[in-house]
Amino acid sequence: MFNKKNPVYLQWKNNEMLDEEVKAMLNKASDEELNAAFNIELEFGTAGIRGVLGAGPGRFNIYTIKKVTISYAKLLQRKYPNNLERGVVVGHDNRHNSERFAKEVAEILTSFGIKAYLFKNNEMKPTPVVSFAVKDLNAIGGIVITASHNPAEYNGYKIYDEFGCQLIDEDTKEISEIMNEIMNILDWKYKKNDALIEVVSQTTINNYLKMIEGLQFFPNQKRENFKLIYSAVNGTGTEFVPTILKKSGYEVIEVEEHAFADETFKNVVNPNPEFDPAWKIPLEKYGQAYNDAAIIIMTDPDADRIGLAINHKGKWIRLDGNQTGPLLINWKLSQLKLNNRMPKNPALYSSFVTSDLGDRIAKEGYKVNIIKTLTGFKWMGSEILKEKDRGLNFVFAYEESYGYVLNESTLDKDGIQAAIMLSEMAWYFHTNHNKTLIDVLNDLYKEYGFYVTKTLNFNFKPEEIKSKIDPIMNKFRNGNLTSFAGFEIDMIEDYINGLYNMPGQNLLKFYFKDKSWFAIRPSGTEPKIKVYFVCVGDSQQDAELKCEKMVKEFKKEI
Repeated sequence: MFNKKNPVYLQWKNNEMLDEEVKAMLNKASDEELNAAFNIELEFGTAGIRGVLGAGPGRFNIYTIKKVTISYAKLLQRKYPNNLERGVVVGHDNRHNSERFAKEVAEILTSFGIKAYLFKNNEMKPTPVVSFAVKDLNAIGGIVITASHNPAEYNGYKIYDEFGCQLIDEDTKEISEIMNEIMNILDWKYKKNDALIEVVSQTTINNYLKMIEGLQFFPNQKRENFKLIYSAVNGTGTEFVPTILKKSGYEVIEVEEHAFADETFKNVVNPNPEFDPAWKIPLEKYGQAYNDAAIIIMTDPDADRIGLAINHKGKWIRLDGNQTGPLLINWKLSQLKLNNRMPKNPALYSSFVTSDLGDRIAKEGYKVNIIKTLTGFKWMGSEILKEKDRGLNFVFAYEESYGYVLNESTLDKDGIQAAIMLSEMAWYFHTNHNKTLIDVLNDLYKEYGFYVTKTLNFNFKPEEIKSKIDPIMNKFRNGNLTSFAGFEIDMIEDYINGLYNMPGQNLLKFYFKDKSWFAIRPSGTEPKIKVYFVCVGDSQQDAELKCEKMVKEFKKEI
């Protein structure tokens, strides 16, 4: 039973000015929900702060918004005392209260003398558009109210620096420290300054669209007899992706059930392109009705991630991020090389938990420098910003969780960039070589080895991080493993104190003598453990068998 004498609970319960919606959520919360809401407090993770909507410091609500924004505003006042007029770009997705929260954020910023940009009519916009707008407007930062690919009951808060890159740990730590000093957030009041709120101009939107269109290698070719299906999972991509693709000449079939903003995601269930529920309608209804379509592409609610399914010999096959990434890498680098556009000292960025296949294609096939980073695009973005000093030039960045950057004008993953390049690549091989992208992927396997990858997600409740997640990590960290699933372990890397010029992260990586590996880490934004398996074999069957054995062994271990 929840202790109804909890002092923090009583502070919220007895506050006469408590927000009406929050009060209603508090009054109907179960004991289990109250335990989660008042015995923990939301903290910054890999990509900001994210949580289940509800009352209490352990839930995401208007007071979370106030607390984070106050703290961010104070950080900006310290870092940019003479440049507050450059402003902060504020955007949001389609989720419950996102529009209201974005408006509140903008108003709070103005109360600190900081200019705030909102999009026209405070309409929802994709996360990558906000990242792009920060740089395009020479702003000092950006904020997106989004829970990205999480289920409908979540919302979140993502922050960008003046380069459109997610804040690094030094800044998020300062924000967290300021948040911890705020003791009376329920009673905090502010006075907005509407004169400091400005609308993001259409010029900035047009500049973004021009960048996307410029990613094409065959911009003026006819796209006849090439059809694709698109799902926005009721999120922000619906405004941009179909329009851009249709303008480029593609016949686009939109999944109507996913083509409007819906905070409940009733037609999607789980809006994550990594998981089955979001694909049910696109595959079972549209995939069958339009069996002459070549691909299905799906962006997540804030359009920073993208999923891909390919029509191969009449059967729809979904690809994961470790398959889609190498395809994009090989396509872009091959076209740069053919067109004599490969920059000097090209650089590709990928995370420690991403398959080696993309790295090998770039390094062995095109002599590209490989920069490995911690999980999260903030690390890739911060490394990309060092290119000038290193004499490097960006060509690609990606991680296995369906995130890709093809043009560094956005320093966070961009599903819209990926959509235009995936479509062109699929069209090119269909039209010129009568190949699907499955054929192209198999060609890469034949050249570089057969890769099978699998990611497991073990979900927990927020209050179980200490009681369940930490013991699992400790078991693998201190278990002195020499073999796993019958395969001899060649090397173990523990990233807890930092490796490869990266700060410490709670990540373990186990390498086998046959070059396969698996990695385990707690998520930085959600209460779950993620396990990444990369299995290399002499054939597809060989690699698949290795992965099956490792997955079975891991499930047995925990």
